[in-house]
Amino acid sequence: MSTDLPYEDAELIILFQRGERVALHAVYERFLRPLCYFAGQMVEDTMASEDIVSECFIQAFSRKEDFPSIAHLKSFLYTSARNAALNHLKAQKLHGDIHHSLGKAAEQLDMDVEKAYIKTEVMQLIFSEIEKLPPRCRDVVRLAVIDGKSAQEIATELNMAYQTVLNQKAKGVSLLRTSLLKNELISLPVLIAALSVLRI
Repeated sequence: MSTDLPYEDAELIILFQRGERVALHAVYERFLRPLCYFAGQMVEDTMASEDIVSECFIQAFSRKEDFPSIAHLKSFLYTSARNAALNHLKAQKLHGDIHHSLGKAAEQLDMDVEKAYIKTEVMQLIFSEIEKLPPRCRDVVRLAVIDGKSAQEIATELNMAYQTVLNQKAKGVSLLRTSLLKNELISLPVLIAALSVLRI
């Protein structure tokens, strides 16, 4: 959620239930990127994933009184995105006349959904933690971890000495790992996946 909307979740859900525009915007800002990433992992189509997520928000907004907490709202959004993405994939398979064993296909889809969800949580968590780093560290780590750029590419882009890039990257990754390990709210699968991403 953007820093200009400093609502606690308990306050936010009350405003959301009332249909307050600022709360609808805050929820949209908080979940848009991770939901698009989540749906995109499944359908591998940016436009389709954006359409799916837009529809999920419309559904959530239309039944805003049904959610007693932000956690319930989040669960609804992810479940809706998952179901819509699976329907999209099934439609694509039918359209392409691809014949698979339905049981096997369903099992694979469930595995893919779980992987996509964990990856989404991991990337959202890492995005959030990177923003807390000191400025130079943050710029270097963002380019290395998120954009996958080499130390030489980062040095050129930031007009920074190669060794400085290496030092800042090592410092930033170390800080990220420490922060993640201290966070008791992170589930074990997400923590393991996040630490794996930081093995650069």
